[in-house]
Order: sequence, then C-alpha cells, then structure tokens
Amino acid sequence: MIKVTLYENNNHVYRIHLEGHSGYAEHGNDIICAAVSMLTFNTINAIECFTDEPFEVLAVDEKKGLIDVMFTKRQAGKYEPEAELLIRTLILGLMDTKEMYGEKYIQIHKQ
Repeated sequence: MIKVTLYENNNHVYRIHLEGHSGYAEHGNDIICAAVSMLTFNTINAIECFTDEPFEVLAVDEKKGLIDVMFTKRQAGKYEPEAELLIRTLILGLMDTKEMYGEKYIQIHKQ
C-alpha cells in the first residue's frame, strides 16, 4: 500500500512523504504506482522549472517506493501562489487515484 503523508502549516502543505508500493499488480505493471510516481515527479519538476519555491528532496528510494520532499519556505509560513496551485493539483490527483482504486492501495493522511 502507498502511504501519503501531507504535513501542513496553516492549511498549506510544506512536506510530502510517500512510501510503499500499492500491490495492485506486479512490479513494472502497477498502474497505481506509475500514476502516483508520475504525478509526484511531474509536480516537483514543475515547481522547480516554473516557480521560485525552494525545496529539498529529503529521500528517494525506488525499492521502498519512497519520495520525501520538504518545501523550506512553506514550513516558515511563506507561500508562492504558483507552487500552491501545483501542490494542490498533485493532492487532487492523489485523491482521485485513491477514490478510483480505494484505500486498499493508497492512503492519504494529513499532519
């Protein structure tokens, strides 16, 4: 199962931690893992290319299905509107994936 943890400060996400594999299909054929990975990496790339939002990739481990990203200004309460839109779009995609396939494969928690 993929576990997504969204760390928030005043309803703004400052850290995204994803870990695990969905188990929907065998490695290489798992459309849920592929969707979550694509959504996440596309968001990170878009934030890097199109905004001035600083971030740090804390961890990436393909075997564990781990992606951990910290948006450093956001933790201090400073938010870029463009990055906010991209992060909210990522969350929408993750929530839609959960709705489509169920909590058996992906869970999303806020902290």
